[in-house]
Amino acid sequence: MPNLFTDLRESLRRPEFWMYSSWLDIITRYRRTRLGLIWIIIPTAVFVAAIGQVYSTVMGHDPEFYLPYLAIGFVLFRFMTQCLSESGSILRSHKPFIMDGRVRMTDYVLRSIAKAFFFFVCAFVVIAAAVAWSPQTSVVNLLTVLATFPLIMLNSFWLSSCMSMVGARHADSSEMVTTVMRFGMLLTPILWVGDRFPPGTFGWWAVHLNPAYHLITLVRNPILGEPVPSASIWFVAVMTVLGWLLAAVVYRRYARFVPLWI
Repeated sequence: MPNLFTDLRESLRRPEFWMYSSWLDIITRYRRTRLGLIWIIIPTAVFVAAIGQVYSTVMGHDPEFYLPYLAIGFVLFRFMTQCLSESGSILRSHKPFIMDGRVRMTDYVLRSIAKAFFFFVCAFVVIAAAVAWSPQTSVVNLLTVLATFPLIMLNSFWLSSCMSMVGARHADSSEMVTTVMRFGMLLTPILWVGDRFPPGTFGWWAVHLNPAYHLITLVRNPILGEPVPSASIWFVAVMTVLGWLLAAVVYRRYARFVPLWI
């Protein structure tokens, strides 16, 4: 039977397929454009600069606080959205490889995450610029990403692994995930600050039961020089452990059926 951890270890030992194919996909997409890979940065920079100035005024926040807050939250949420959205169709899009005998499904999950990670690295320039521009934040705090962002990648992997199995069985799941994530961005403290709801209210519960909020908080607060709530640390820790156990069970049970489903 397929084993998630065994297959993942082999995929990490032999990264040629998923690393090269994800890089090739990005290069071919922007090869004929004049600005090339800069197009990865421009939409994020325009969004943060334009929306940041407007919403900081509408919501009464200091732009020096709000722009870094928005930039970090938006880039992180986009990374998670790209991982989940692409994983829903990743196995079907690689049907020729799977039918040819390449049945280590972790290769394809890592491919979707590697592609999203490359976009994140490019968009991180916008985060660094916003943090450097604001006198309320320190560029040195950006180093905390090295310790906190791997937790988002760990959770993105088990979610993408489960989602890839669902996507192999149900072809329309990718569109469903894209729709849910677009709506989820409005419910996650990205455009608005999460501490505006009194404890115990519906809004407070909606925020604190949102996994994306805790993952983003774990990365964003240290960059902004703010402490991470203990509730977020515990939430992410429990979610990571239970999520990987769930992914291992799902992978062991259903990975062998993928060639039949696609």
